[in-house]
Amino acid sequence: MEQEVEQYLNDDILLQAATSFQIPFTSLKKLGSFENYVFEGINSHGEEVILRLTHSSHRTKEQVEAELHWLSYLHNNNAPVSGCLPSINGNLVETVQSEDTSFFVSLFEKAIGRPVKVTESLFNETLFYKWGKTIGRFHRLTVNYTRPDFITKRPDLVEEYDKQFAPFLPKGQKLLSKVNEVLQAVKQLPKSSIRYGLIHSDVHSGNFFYDEATDKMTVFDFDDCSYHHFISDIAIPLYYSTWLKCDNQQDRNHFGHEFLMHFLKGYQTERSVHLESLKEISLFLKLRDCELYGVFHKKWDLDHLNDQQKKLLNGIYLRIMNDQPLVQLNLEKIIHSL
Repeated sequence: MEQEVEQYLNDDILLQAATSFQIPFTSLKKLGSFENYVFEGINSHGEEVILRLTHSSHRTKEQVEAELHWLSYLHNNNAPVSGCLPSINGNLVETVQSEDTSFFVSLFEKAIGRPVKVTESLFNETLFYKWGKTIGRFHRLTVNYTRPDFITKRPDLVEEYDKQFAPFLPKGQKLLSKVNEVLQAVKQLPKSSIRYGLIHSDVHSGNFFYDEATDKMTVFDFDDCSYHHFISDIAIPLYYSTWLKCDNQQDRNHFGHEFLMHFLKGYQTERSVHLESLKEISLFLKLRDCELYGVFHKKWDLDHLNDQQKKLLNGIYLRIMNDQPLVQLNLEKIIHSL
């Protein structure tokens, strides 16, 4: 989290948050703090659970409630997700005040299994197929999701970019022009129900656990769920998998082809692939570069970057300026293989 948010989180706030969900303070173990504060804890039944604190500068309470309403819908329809759990007051979201700001607290089941690193043998065609099947089920279910009037609509992801990340980009005119070209191209796409809806939007390998014994994948971290084009939920796994696994363009192209082919075969067991949208996957790979460039300029101390951060930012910058996606695909070959 940004340094200005850090000042508001202390043991008293964390104790109030844990107590509202009957989690012993002493059981808490910090897991992360990039966009939310996330802790592992033990509930009153002795089960491992995940406690999350969302600062009011990041989301409103209504936005968190909207996230959990959709998550509950997916969970109730047998989607492989970590469900949310109620507080002692029967609420899915509790508010803890910290000076003139707030933290919105929620509790989740802990996913079974573990993360799978791209260097492991488990990071293979079987996992890619399961991954695609999982996303396909989300999309099949979300087409029929009806948001009740008392639930706030989650944001459109591209409109959110304009608010959350565009202001942090370097002011070079050529860069901003290139980013704007990508955003405008996405904004021109049709938003029909077969192409566009409420999606997770960030199902990379860090946001699911896989249990080899049961062959079960469980997805979590729905904080970024947004209204967006379904193809983005396919582009994001492709982007991160190739980015983390491959060091050069040739390897990315080869691995990306294999990954996407198996991913889409799994996807099709739940929902038909919309071929016109698939042809736009390169555009959404470019969009993720634009998003990450904004995210890192917002989150990182740009005056004290390490060598890895500098290399990462430079790679994204060059792709944006050269109008080049992270992965270059032979889509006709992939479509023919389905």
